[in-house]
Amino acid sequence: MEKIYLVDFENVHNKGLENIDTLTETDHVHIFYTENASNISLDILTKGKGTDIVVHKVPARKQSLDMHLVSYLGYLLGVNENKTYSYVIVSNDKDYDNIIAFWHERGIKSISREQKVSGGNVVNQKRVTMPVAAPAPQTTNNKINTGMANKLSGSDRSKLNVYMQRGLIDLGYSGKTANTICKCVIAYCNDERMLNEIHNDLREEFSDYSEVYEDVKTLLKGFSPSKSRVTTKRELQVRSFFGQHFRKKIYVDKKEDIIKIILDATTRQQVNNELMKLYRNGDQVKEIRETLQPLIKDLPGK
Repeated sequence: MEKIYLVDFENVHNKGLENIDTLTETDHVHIFYTENASNISLDILTKGKGTDIVVHKVPARKQSLDMHLVSYLGYLLGVNENKTYSYVIVSNDKDYDNIIAFWHERGIKSISREQKVSGGNVVNQKRVTMPVAAPAPQTTNNKINTGMANKLSGSDRSKLNVYMQRGLIDLGYSGKTANTICKCVIAYCNDERMLNEIHNDLREEFSDYSEVYEDVKTLLKGFSPSKSRVTTKRELQVRSFFGQHFRKKIYVDKKEDIIKIILDATTRQQVNNELMKLYRNGDQVKEIRETLQPLIKDLPGK
């Protein structure tokens, strides 16, 4: 069976290609890289005699390489629909396992992840294959996201910050490093894609971001938000409305404050007063109030 390798060079670098001389003319290699990791060894590439090697340079933006690689995998699956190929993502990044599980569940089981390219002559190469059922990491991610996303109040966020600080220090992180990690966690603790955003920020901050990310996930699994707080139908309505109508960064950055003002207000004047305290800009407050009319029209006052 012909094999197609999709190499995340930014993740595995030249080490991921060191076995390229074991490949044959039935193997195809697609190397994805950015300007941040462009030192592909020519010596390694020349070892792949007879192997089809294509190099793809993609923009150096957050998660750009991952998205291009996964998009290209989807393209290959489409154009090769009537052909028999196996596909290997070459990376140490376990987030790809979620993509592999996605395709396995849809009947395409010829996709796996390896740490290096490897032909038939290489033994003891660690290979990651995924069962049809969703893998444990995805279950963990869902559990964490479901437990916290869009639910943490101000007091819960403070509790989470203290919990993470202590946990990271217990794991051996310095106070300064723990503080940096906590900023990433708190910034996205109410985001629907919380873990993905945390992962991306950690990747920019730490060379060993994968290990840091696993420590963060381990700690998050043990965190319990306040159980006394119940998300009401009104809150769900307000959050849904906010997501649809407030896209500007100036409002998104104060999302939780605005939502709290709406939920706590008993009059329209109270909404106005609290928004003025938050923004101190009449034009911005007027724009917010006009947008909020469907939500506050039943409150008493002007």
